[in-house]
Amino acid sequence: MSIEALTPFFSEMRKELAQTVPDFERWIGTMTTAAGDNPLLMEAMEDYAAQLERIGQTAELIGMTGLNAWCNSLNGILPGIIVMEGDVRSQACQQLLAWPALVDSYLQEPANFDASMALAEYLSAPCFAQPIDENASLGLVESLTTPPVVPDELLAQLEEADAPASVSIEDISLAVPDNADHDVYSAFLDEAPGNAEQFSSLAAKIAAGQADINDLRSAKRIAHSFKGAANIVGIRGIATLGHHTEDVLEYFEKNPVKPPRALGQSLVAASDCLAQMVGCLRGDESAPENAFDVLNEIVAWANKVKSGDVENMTDDASVEIHLASPGVARPEVPAIPVAENEQQATLRVPVSTVDELFRLVGEMTTMIARLESQVANVTDRAKALIAHNLVVQQRVVDVEKLVMVRGLSLTRPDAADDASFDPLEMDRYTELHGVTRSLVEVTADAREMTDNLEASVSNLRGEVSQQTNINKELQYQVVSTRLAPVNVLSARLMRNVRQTCLQTGKQAELVITGVEIEVDGDVLNKLADPLLHLLRNAVDHGIELPADRIAAGKPAEGRINLEFTRQGSGIVVTIRDDGKGLDYERIRKKAIDQNLIRAEQQMTHSELARLVLLPGFSTRDQVSEISGRGVGMDVVASRLANIKGTVELSSIPGQGCEVVLRFQASLVTQHTLLVEAGKQIYAIPVHYIKEAFPAGFGKISLSGDGEWQLGEWQFTIRDVSFPIHDLAPLTGYPALPASVERYSTMPKVLIHTMSGVAAVLVDRLVDSRSVMVKNIGKYLPRVHGVSGVTLLGDGTVVPLLNVPELLAAPIAVTAAAAELAATALLRKRRILVVDDSLSVRKGLMQLLQDAGFEVKGAGDGMEAIRVLESFKPHLICTDMEMPNMNGLELTQHLRLEEDTRHLPIIMITSRSMEKHRKQAISAGVDGYLTKPYTDADLFKHVQSALQAGSSHAVAAPV
Repeated sequence: MSIEALTPFFSEMRKELAQTVPDFERWIGTMTTAAGDNPLLMEAMEDYAAQLERIGQTAELIGMTGLNAWCNSLNGILPGIIVMEGDVRSQACQQLLAWPALVDSYLQEPANFDASMALAEYLSAPCFAQPIDENASLGLVESLTTPPVVPDELLAQLEEADAPASVSIEDISLAVPDNADHDVYSAFLDEAPGNAEQFSSLAAKIAAGQADINDLRSAKRIAHSFKGAANIVGIRGIATLGHHTEDVLEYFEKNPVKPPRALGQSLVAASDCLAQMVGCLRGDESAPENAFDVLNEIVAWANKVKSGDVENMTDDASVEIHLASPGVARPEVPAIPVAENEQQATLRVPVSTVDELFRLVGEMTTMIARLESQVANVTDRAKALIAHNLVVQQRVVDVEKLVMVRGLSLTRPDAADDASFDPLEMDRYTELHGVTRSLVEVTADAREMTDNLEASVSNLRGEVSQQTNINKELQYQVVSTRLAPVNVLSARLMRNVRQTCLQTGKQAELVITGVEIEVDGDVLNKLADPLLHLLRNAVDHGIELPADRIAAGKPAEGRINLEFTRQGSGIVVTIRDDGKGLDYERIRKKAIDQNLIRAEQQMTHSELARLVLLPGFSTRDQVSEISGRGVGMDVVASRLANIKGTVELSSIPGQGCEVVLRFQASLVTQHTLLVEAGKQIYAIPVHYIKEAFPAGFGKISLSGDGEWQLGEWQFTIRDVSFPIHDLAPLTGYPALPASVERYSTMPKVLIHTMSGVAAVLVDRLVDSRSVMVKNIGKYLPRVHGVSGVTLLGDGTVVPLLNVPELLAAPIAVTAAAAELAATALLRKRRILVVDDSLSVRKGLMQLLQDAGFEVKGAGDGMEAIRVLESFKPHLICTDMEMPNMNGLELTQHLRLEEDTRHLPIIMITSRSMEKHRKQAISAGVDGYLTKPYTDADLFKHVQSALQAGSSHAVAAPV
């Protein structure tokens, strides 16, 4: 490639150099006046050197190796200047003001001998403490006079940029990758319809010739959002169409040229195509059949823009679209792979509506339970009435017999005097006979009515039973709206392990089983952070370095098993690694050093393991971005407590560690065991329960040696012993005297706790049933050991017990523990993500949250400023192009404020040109990352920025 072909790059470098001259002059002013012990002197020199280095790197990028070498030589002189004093340093600093003009002259005529000599002689000036010698000067002249040699990589990029874009059938694919993040994809589907509608409106204005520069800018920003969001999710069709549409709109945004009418029509077609693509992904429409034609048309306009031909096009001009040859079959739209069980229409409803359905189903379940209770009462009373009627009927029969056999016939006086009637010719009945006969008839009627009542009650029981079944089905269907397979977390968990391995230099394989199990979406969201922390700890604290594993006789690659299993209506998650396990001695030493326990205090391994769940507790001496802050296991314990779950830790030194999480699959409905203790009915969720035994099973005894404390009651069954706890005193009822006889006659429930399995004594095992869980209410927001309430059919309020919480012997909250928790809060790193694209913002936030940071988001610069009023981050990651206030304006605003002047800022943008980078650096950003980027690139920038910001005042926690 000739030097003339690089002229645009030289011109761009001259422009950027002119823009940075004020910065160089400002830094030189500081270097001239600052005292030798003033930290601003070193800071100014470092900023000066960094900017000079970037100029050299840019020169190297376009093949100007001589200019890069010259910049490096000048950078080598800078340290000698700041050790100078007084006028000597002032003279050297004045000399630094001259070189931008010399470099500008050189860029006008690259490889010119005179310009090259001037640059070499400049570095030989005697005012510099370490000027270059003659041999180095001759070497620089030789390099500077050598014509630029464009690197092959840049040459390929330039040729690719100059070549017209083409379209393949894969460019319209709407297939969603298997490893796409479920939450980010959902955010994209939530955001996309509104963007598509807004873009369609703007495209219509452009087609009608009514669009102004703001409309073009807004349309370009939406196309940019579609491109970025679809790239993050992995939907190639939307990303490609958005990319080429953005290229076209960007040209008309920057150039005062009216878009031709045909382009407006193409943009309308593109907007319709984008909207149909979004509808297809949401399940509302089929894939657009004209997607290939629309993309071809937009690409044709993009090629016109790239070649510069569009500037001279008339308003009625059109573009030539290169379609397939007549003999070639027309490409078909690739089908979206969808599982058979997912081939159905979907409807998105607000969460508040689903919550209201849950409330109504709960109320209906309670009412049906009461109705069942009432029907049972009516049935019992009907049976009692029937039995009573049978008794009455028998008594009437007895009376009738008595009257017939023993009754006296009383002759009427007139009949006795009538000689024409023989007394035997007709029956003679008294009034007693008549009353008895009437009583028999009434009894028969009552029997018939009783039979009808029994039939009606039987029909009522059937109707109530049918209604109960329908309600159960309704309850199941409503609950299923909140269920999601564990598989939606798999991609995040795998990525988390890979990132931690890269950061620690370790090797580990994550094996996940049971991902098909469905869990309440709310529970699953709350479970994500604990799992991420546990996996990160398994790699960082558990898995050894490859060399250490080989020395210990293990494979170089560690193994982490993550297993999901269902036990009744509960879920058990087991995380098991084959690393070095918990270092109990180190845990004990750290606890003593931090005044959490006394040196003479004896603790079991399970009790020592519980210490790692304290806020701020860590066995690491050095704090890194992965561990050492003491916030990981604390998150695990608190999040499991929020979903009424438990955490169990066990470890064998040298063989690995096992963490078991137990929780209910749904927070709305729970299967429980109803028990009675102290004249009160309680419900115990079954995921806490290992087994339940009626009275008479097992053996009761007093312990006397071993790991048991002297005089501790224990329950032994199948040769395994468990400590005994009486539920009545745990819930506030008076404790009755303990004895073998009393404990033997009481049922026992084995409960999983953080310190192992314990036996809980109850007065009676009542029933096992599924219940709807209700909150206690705002007046009792937190009751120790109670996770909610439910209502029985007779209206009885039954508390749901968090038995592990009742049984736990919490570590005293000493001043040392409180101070440890406060220190952990200060150590936790906070990041603010600013991006106008919801899916891009959510994807970046999730990535940083998975890495253990506390993250908040904002949609633009104005919203970010409002968020900063209550959220004090250690780092800001911002996009460049946003509405209301863009990333450059946000950075400039923050640099003018005293509180945020030194706050690290990373700009993440798709603008990869050097002029945009220079513009961002001039605004005051500390890092510049271009899309697409890898996770490793992002974390490298984040860690670098946080380390640089640690020298300034740390933001106070809120």
